[in-house]
Amino acid sequence: MKFWQKTFILILAVVIIFINGCLYLIARSYYTLDMKRDADRALGEYQFISNSVYQTLDSLYFREQTLPIPEQMRSFMRSYADYYARQHVYLELLRSDQLIFSNVPARAAAPDVPGEADRTKIRMVNEGPFLWITGSVGGHYDDYTLLYARDNSELYQAQSRMTRYLIIVSAAMEIALALALLLLLKRLTYPVRALQQAAGEIAGGVYDRAIAVKGKDEFRDLAVSFNQMAASIREKIGELDQAARNKQRLVDNLAHELRTPLTAIRGYAEYLQRANAREQDRIKAAGYILSETGRMQDLAFKLLDLALISNNAVERLPVVPSRLLESVRVAAEPTLRSKQIRLEVSCRLDEIKGDAVLLQSMLINFIDNAANASAAGSTIRLSAYADAAPVLEVQDFGCGMEEEQTALVCEPFYRVDRARSRHGGGVGLGLSLCRQIAQLHGAELQMKSRPGEGTTMRVIFTTS
Repeated sequence: MKFWQKTFILILAVVIIFINGCLYLIARSYYTLDMKRDADRALGEYQFISNSVYQTLDSLYFREQTLPIPEQMRSFMRSYADYYARQHVYLELLRSDQLIFSNVPARAAAPDVPGEADRTKIRMVNEGPFLWITGSVGGHYDDYTLLYARDNSELYQAQSRMTRYLIIVSAAMEIALALALLLLLKRLTYPVRALQQAAGEIAGGVYDRAIAVKGKDEFRDLAVSFNQMAASIREKIGELDQAARNKQRLVDNLAHELRTPLTAIRGYAEYLQRANAREQDRIKAAGYILSETGRMQDLAFKLLDLALISNNAVERLPVVPSRLLESVRVAAEPTLRSKQIRLEVSCRLDEIKGDAVLLQSMLINFIDNAANASAAGSTIRLSAYADAAPVLEVQDFGCGMEEEQTALVCEPFYRVDRARSRHGGGVGLGLSLCRQIAQLHGAELQMKSRPGEGTTMRVIFTTS
């Protein structure tokens, strides 16, 4: 059973019990009040009739000096009985155990007449539809007993009509309340159902689900938190998907990179096994094997560097940019000289913070890539300056890249020109290392490139 259904049943049950209890107490209160009022009226009438009987007995006794005969009392009682009969009141007069007068209906069972011990007392009995009052006339006429019977059938019928009316009103109120409560609860619990549906969709793989809940209550706060959670899940799933794609690309590229040198090594090793191979060819084959083995070793070291950089923090120490650039120039000079490329160094920066060895490795990678993309006789510029933040920059005027290539060039094993890079001994991990080094320094790596105009690699130290 759902939450709103349980809430509906519980609230409706409590309200029904409360309404019916209140209506019962109201009806009971009115009925008790009517009965008391009717009893007070009956007692007043009884006392009036009892006094009239006493006075009549007294008058007849003093006039005739004897107790009246039953015929006289019956005639007297009939006049009262005819008058009160229209009000559904019936009378009975007894002398000792002798019945003198009675117009009580046969359907009314009279209560026991009081005994001698309590004859002087008035007793009121409410049995069935009749209210009975009995008592002695009093004075010198204690042996006379007056019985008063009031038919309360109309009172009971009125009570029954009122009870039926209250039941109808109660049922109508409960039906109306049930409908209103049902609509209200469905309206109030809509955010819960929306959250449940959204959670189910997210569990099914739909991560772009958001909930719009109006108002300023806890449900809106819950919806906002849920949307933030969904956005966070969506972001994490995106990161995981991207990481999975990157890992798959890494595995695919690694398999591709290993297949080529292993094929070459196997082929030259089989060639060396031939007995008729010339010594010069054997030396050449061994040279190819050593070259491909060196490239595989370089690949292993680069992958190890990536793993080490990813799992370790960098201690940032003050570095003098002029010394850093000079060390890079000295390290890159043999390669650039062999390719007849000139390196221009410019430093307008006093100090940066970082790891000098990693920064040197990053800049040398930039220069190697720039040299591979540049023609003989061209120039590469290495500079350090401040532009709102410290900047290290390497600029070449080589072949450049397309925009699609610049978005992927920092991915592991990616090469703009695979044939040229493999011939030059690269494994496509240099710029991936550079990006990791920049991130460890809290710096931003920017690349600007246009085909035929060259490429600019810029490292901006956005955090001090």
